[in-house]
Amino acid sequence: MSATETRPDLLAALPGIVAQAIRAVLPALRECRGMAGRLDVAALKAKGIAAPAVLVTRLGCQQDQTYAGPHPTFRLRMATFILCKDELGLDRDTAAANIAQVLLKLLPGQDWGLPDDLMGAERISEEPLVSAASDKLALALSAVTWEQVVAVSPFPAPAPIVPELYVGGPPFEVSP
Repeated sequence: MSATETRPDLLAALPGIVAQAIRAVLPALRECRGMAGRLDVAALKAKGIAAPAVLVTRLGCQQDQTYAGPHPTFRLRMATFILCKDELGLDRDTAAANIAQVLLKLLPGQDWGLPDDLMGAERISEEPLVSAASDKLALALSAVTWEQVVAVSPFPAPAPIVPELYVGGPPFEVSP
């Protein structure tokens, strides 16, 4: 992270930015977008989300460390929800696992093109989410979660170091 100002809409924009990167590696998804908050399986039917789909969200954040300045950092909790239905020749559980595997390759160290705002993705995990509601909708539902550290106040740029040489008296300039 550098002294440039942190993107003012970072928390709101991050799910969409991540979704664009996922869409680039999984172009066959019928839907891939950012969303706000947690996934409500009961609302999926009403929203008419076309599977296979990946929905990206920010689940929250908590203060992480405070560096000199003071400059607090925050640990974002991010998630992708993978939704798959049975397709000809590919069952929904296999499809969801295949998408999760691609995400597990993509995520480690990702800063989503925002190296001044985010540290790389870490603490990545995958979990199939099976519920009566998802079974009723004939959906395979999985989540891939990770954390990313952000500093919402920029760190100051380091001051240049000017070397000086002292030899038995006041400093003098070294000529080339």
